[in-house]
Amino acid sequence: AASASDGRSAAGPVAPGTVYLVGAGPGAVGMLTVRAVEVLSSCDVVLYDRLVPLEIVRLARPSAEVRYVGKEGNVNTDIMKGQQDDINSQLAELAKKGLSVCRLKGGDPMIYGRVGEEMEELAGAGVPYEIVPAVTAALAAGADARVPLTFRKLATSLRILTMNPTTTKDDKFDWQQFLAPSTTYALYMGLSALPGVCEKLIAVGVSKDRPMAVVDRASLPSMQVVAGTVGTLPSLVHGRTDLEGPAMCLLGDVVGLRERLAGVAAPMPAPAPVADAAYAMALVALPSVATEGLERLKEHIDGLLAARKGAGDEPPAKRPAAA
Repeated sequence: AASASDGRSAAGPVAPGTVYLVGAGPGAVGMLTVRAVEVLSSCDVVLYDRLVPLEIVRLARPSAEVRYVGKEGNVNTDIMKGQQDDINSQLAELAKKGLSVCRLKGGDPMIYGRVGEEMEELAGAGVPYEIVPAVTAALAAGADARVPLTFRKLATSLRILTMNPTTTKDDKFDWQQFLAPSTTYALYMGLSALPGVCEKLIAVGVSKDRPMAVVDRASLPSMQVVAGTVGTLPSLVHGRTDLEGPAMCLLGDVVGLRERLAGVAAPMPAPAPVADAAYAMALVALPSVATEGLERLKEHIDGLLAARKGAGDEPPAKRPAAA
């Protein structure tokens, strides 16, 4: 495990004793922001969630301590809170040791990522932190499904909601909001909740013919779209074992445009090996580096190459720590 006294605190893009709350995006390595790669490849410790692919986790620096802190879905609220409290404590404790800490979350950390609780913990503990935003799943799903989330004269607002089986049992939940005109709804939800949600939508007056789609594994080569209506979508996805998740639903008139807007799809690039993805990200950042920085970078690269030649091997692959 890394410690403040072992001389491995990162320099440059990150600061010792600081926590970075980083969004990993919808799943594809290519959807990461340059800043996310900078932080992930520089921090002493990385704590990552269940929905972050290992291809992204492996972009951490070779000497980093990598901890899996993923939480399973559909668990008791009290259990979930206990797990989150433990993560909060880890972040503060690691930073107070003088380590740079990357808290890596699927999607955007500010949207259903429970980042507010971590911000609260860090602020109370006097630990400096930075939030690194990301492409959230709703944007990737709209892009992959060829569904513009807003469209002139058809959809002038976007609502983002989280839905689960508990939502359909909540008497205080406002189902009337789904009757708002000119609105697209991006629903972060598991497929198990879909039948109950559609029943509630119809009961409140949403037309059975309102266009609705499931987007499974947005941004990944295995992405799939199942399009239908509020009345038909549950039966269309029922029993589909190939819809592995994570999935989300898009609801609104814009979903009905997807066939007209589909056009000719661009060829899907083959997934790049992790090393190639890291190389590509490095190339993106190089043009903005000053001459002095490039010279220091060259010295660092020469040192890494010499060390690897001496060891006679490539750096070890990242393996997640046991939960």
